[in-house]
Amino acid sequence: MRTLEQYLNRWLTCLLLLLAIPLIAQKKGYEPGYIITLEGDTIQGMVRDRSAEPFVEIYARIRFRAPKKSKRKYGPENILGYGAGNRVFESIPLREDAAFFRFRYYVQSGTEQVFLQVIRRQRELTWYHREFVHDDNNYVDYYPLFFREGSPEMVRVTQGMFGLKRQRLLQYFHDCAALMSALETGKLKKVEEVYNFYLESCRLREKNTL
Repeated sequence: MRTLEQYLNRWLTCLLLLLAIPLIAQKKGYEPGYIITLEGDTIQGMVRDRSAEPFVEIYARIRFRAPKKSKRKYGPENILGYGAGNRVFESIPLREDAAFFRFRYYVQSGTEQVFLQVIRRQRELTWYHREFVHDDNNYVDYYPLFFREGSPEMVRVTQGMFGLKRQRLLQYFHDCAALMSALETGKLKKVEEVYNFYLESCRLREKNTL
């Protein structure tokens, strides 16, 4: 017959093993997160979407471990999105078109889907980051994209060290005179400033005309 002490020791061992599982997973690069299936269901688990530093690789297909299940891989065509830690990603059908070093980003059904990180979404304007890895130093970088709901394309907001892509932003937000003026006069210099200005001024202008 087992003593009370033996039961307690066995219970404590099981508890420590359960606590160690997520710690082991995190050591291997996994983070607490979730996936959203094509049916819209959210499944909690552990997510890994990139390799460890210093030689970082962003996976085309994320690794996912649901409780009591083996690891599976999901590409952007397999799920609607996922979360990893405090980062949220969506699967978007994005076609990049380059002509004479002018890049356009079309949201087009049927094209190859990619994972984009969601930075902010408020009303009809979403701010995304497209992550990439520099070939020369394996450093993870990104460029910001804005998407207006109902638009056939996104707009790239900055061009590296050159700052805001003002001409493209003027074209994309051509129906908001206040924002166009702020861009032309240099009043806006940062991505967040452009985003907030649109929400505060362009939307307010539209409401006042109704």
